[in-house]
Amino acid sequence: MRYNRLKRGCGDICKFQSGGTPSKGNHLYFGGDIPWITTVALNGNIIDENDAVNWITEKAIAESGAKIVPANSIMLGTRVGVGKVAINSIPMSTNQDIISLLGIDEAKWNKSFICKWLTSRSNFLQSQARGATIKGITIETVSNLELPDISIEEQHSISLCLEHVSQLISFHEQSLEKLDALKKSLMQEYFH
Repeated sequence: MRYNRLKRGCGDICKFQSGGTPSKGNHLYFGGDIPWITTVALNGNIIDENDAVNWITEKAIAESGAKIVPANSIMLGTRVGVGKVAINSIPMSTNQDIISLLGIDEAKWNKSFICKWLTSRSNFLQSQARGATIKGITIETVSNLELPDISIEEQHSISLCLEHVSQLISFHEQSLEKLDALKKSLMQEYFH
């Protein structure tokens, strides 16, 4: 089913916030209680403190480019890991390879739907990456993406359908792994 309906620019539904990396040479910036993540944590689902690659201090927030990302924001990889997404369940901070989509009206937009839509655009986003040493995309590129302007009910339905398909894929992958292990065990038993 294709949606040839009205489209809305991503920049029309949210504000963007870039992340930052505190100076690793300043020991007063690390060892705090604020989870800090990189694109490694962006898994397409919900992330929390268990996904932190480091912990930073309030001093790091006050004196560096690092910022607090409010809970339930959409995070998008824009440099290393272009197109990877996640939603943070708790306030945290990100490095400069991630932008966060803030201020989304949840009465009109389903964040899980937006994450899945962004994931569907990851090949396009990767094709837009520019740079000499580290390639990345700009906030303008993300802002200009056009997402289908469909009802919140349709967004929810699409998101649930895609989650169900993902669960089926995961189930079948696990089944295949078990069958492969059984095959190896039988071969070991029969041929050794």
